[in-house]
Amino acid sequence: MPKPVARAQRLTTVAVLALVYAALWLVLSNNQGWGFGLVFIALAVLCALSAKVRVRPVAWRYLPAFLMFFLRSMTMGGLDVARRTVGRADDVHPGWVHHQLGESSPLARLLLSAITGLLPGTLAARIDGDSMHVHTLDTRQDWQRDVSQLEHHLARLLPKTEETP
Repeated sequence: MPKPVARAQRLTTVAVLALVYAALWLVLSNNQGWGFGLVFIALAVLCALSAKVRVRPVAWRYLPAFLMFFLRSMTMGGLDVARRTVGRADDVHPGWVHHQLGESSPLARLLLSAITGLLPGTLAARIDGDSMHVHTLDTRQDWQRDVSQLEHHLARLLPKTEETP
């Protein structure tokens, strides 16, 4: 990797790690103790860098579309589960289904399995090769469309790189 590219990658990694650790400090400390927090954040960034943690390339231009989809899906998922909780017992037809994964990076697949639980009535259990096992509250609903859309957004946001196995 050429020196300017490596330097830009390192600066991006430091900036993203610092922002993530600052956000964690903000939440966990109830926005207090920033004198100690800044020291903690700097030490956490140094530890991450010494462990050779790197931020993967992200296609930032796709972030707004992903966030809109994610927030809409999370809201609809919460409303759907609430409706089913107070609804009739025959409104639930749970079952295990399989989602065939597309050509996406390992990181996108990992996030897909983690975020699928925020979609309406779905929860990913595991990934076996190119198939993700999903439990759904209602096998009659169009869960496939929602999971496929989420996978599409993540694949665009987290593209495969030359380093990705």
